Amino acid sequence: MKNNKNIIFETERLIVRKWQDSDADDLYEYASNEDVTKFLTFPTYQSKQEAYERIAFVKQQYSENSILGDYCIEHRATNKVIGAITLVHYTPKNQGEVEIGYVLNPKFQGQGFMTECLLGMFQHVKQRQIAKRIILECDVENIKSSNVMKRAGMTFEGVLRKAGANNYHTRHDLALYSILDEEIKGVSL
Repeated sequence: MKNNKNIIFETERLIVRKWQDSDADDLYEYASNEDVTKFLTFPTYQSKQEAYERIAFVKQQYSENSILGDYCIEHRATNKVIGAITLVHYTPKNQGEVEIGYVLNPKFQGQGFMTECLLGMFQHVKQRQIAKRIILECDVENIKSSNVMKRAGMTFEGVLRKAGANNYHTRHDLALYSILDEEIKGVSL
């Protein structure tokens, strides 16, 4: 049983919570997969030690009480960590804008988990009045991620030319999506 103080929010099938040392194996499972990391900014993990180091770094950030945070996505039925969702950047102007990032283990893709998690994060942001505008960006070639954003009710705003960089040190175009506070539907958490 996970510590309730570590839970950020829950959905029907998922628990989004703070990382724990015991999550390193599950993190390494997907972060060591080049198909997963090709669209991300961190390099593919070469050893389980990198997973432990990442978790230690994130746990240090929790002590800073920031609005921003990196959280694991736990599959409720199996207690397996299947991905991560992060409040990446926060801009306080105009009642606040926050950017979300996410990653999901390929074994759990195509089952609606990321859309469910994203909707839960929208509610988390809304209920805690973190921001009035939520944005997500992804490589224009990352069609799966764009589809998740569309299913979650986000609006495509356009393409930011060569605005992104990935772990291969190349620049690429970013698709920008947003959702406003008043557009977030009532997902009960």
